[in-house]
Amino acid sequence: MNNNQPTPSTLSRKRVEAIDAFRGFTIFAMIFVIMVAGYKNLPFQFPQVGSVPVSTFKHAGEDDGPNDWKRWEANHPGTHYRLGFVTGVSADNRYSVAMESDTTEVPEPYEGVRIKSARLLKEGDEVVVLERENGRQFQQRGIGCTFTDWVAPFFVFIVGLCIPLSRMRREAGWWKHVGLRTLGLIGLGILYISLILKLSWWWGILQAIGISYLMAALFLKLPVWKRWLAFAAVALFHTWMSFKYPWWQVLGNPENGFWTLVNPSGDMLRPLTIHCTPWASISYGLCAVAGSFLGEAVSSREAGKILKSSLGLGILLTLSGYLLHLFIVPIHKETVSASYTIFTSGIACLVFLLFYWVIDMRGWKKGWSWFLGVFGANALLAYFMQPVVRFFLKALGFYDGLGGLSGWQGMLGGLEWTLILWCVVLYFNRRGIYWKL
Repeated sequence: MNNNQPTPSTLSRKRVEAIDAFRGFTIFAMIFVIMVAGYKNLPFQFPQVGSVPVSTFKHAGEDDGPNDWKRWEANHPGTHYRLGFVTGVSADNRYSVAMESDTTEVPEPYEGVRIKSARLLKEGDEVVVLERENGRQFQQRGIGCTFTDWVAPFFVFIVGLCIPLSRMRREAGWWKHVGLRTLGLIGLGILYISLILKLSWWWGILQAIGISYLMAALFLKLPVWKRWLAFAAVALFHTWMSFKYPWWQVLGNPENGFWTLVNPSGDMLRPLTIHCTPWASISYGLCAVAGSFLGEAVSSREAGKILKSSLGLGILLTLSGYLLHLFIVPIHKETVSASYTIFTSGIACLVFLLFYWVIDMRGWKKGWSWFLGVFGANALLAYFMQPVVRFFLKALGFYDGLGGLSGWQGMLGGLEWTLILWCVVLYFNRRGIYWKL
């Protein structure tokens, strides 16, 4: 018997250490995949939850196109992928499509086809056709879910997970805290993207987290059964709006540049879709609401309740999201489809369950959980240090060696960059400098 293993009585009083480890894991993954996003030929390339063949360290919609697909097809005879684009839309939501031809330079036309998509498509949108011996399937570019696609929903889920814990500590002035934190996240998100792409009114993931945080906090005012009804209503509303109104998902002309302070001739609406539109952020709110359900169990500090909630919510949400993907709206990160946020929220519950069982239940945490906790204890600073450290490394001439990599060398480069950021965050942690909202 492990004498250091915590007992049920101590578990009920102790801080749930799995939260920092889970948050640290998410930040570590985020920094890594952002770095390797520009690299080519990364390993572990295969179709994932309906995607085209793509590395799991890229988003489902960030594959390198036909060159990547050919490598997969060579080892899987009878499967062939082709790229095309929408040339027309009919009143009954059937499409005209021009597909790349294998024999001529002239695209092959297809009329009156159904396309599996997460929103109403328009002329010029890219599509993929999967050809097998038993038929042909058309789908929107970017459908599927890789490990990389987990990162943003996990981040939002953790925000929701911590809301019940935060509310317990701030009974007085709770709603003032919610309002200030929402505005703070939106403001910091605009600042973060402006550091990279110049000053504008960007709408990115931090801004979406701000809306999600507010949603989850407001949902806590409802009884549990009404929260579930509201959860389903948001999912259905977001899906309906995505297929009914193009502006719900896309703003501005993608052929024009972004409006910024130094580019006043750019499109003034495009900055509002750098990640997703402000109103489409309500789908990310589903991740925060799902996290708040689990957070109520975590705030009880009762091991049995936490285990049952993690497992039950994990199975329910993962299965529900996957069924939505199969029969109603496919998993698609770019449109933040309801199937995507529900499916990944379920996975987040199961990943948290693993961390909780290993760290808080079994006590197996020496070294590795502390390593993740460095990022987990200072997540906001870790996020903001990316452009800052990148700027200094470029100025010093050290950043060039991390550019233009591919394959396993790219994986090593991504790991090196992530460890550099880890050391920077560790430095601030040891000096008691934490960024909190």
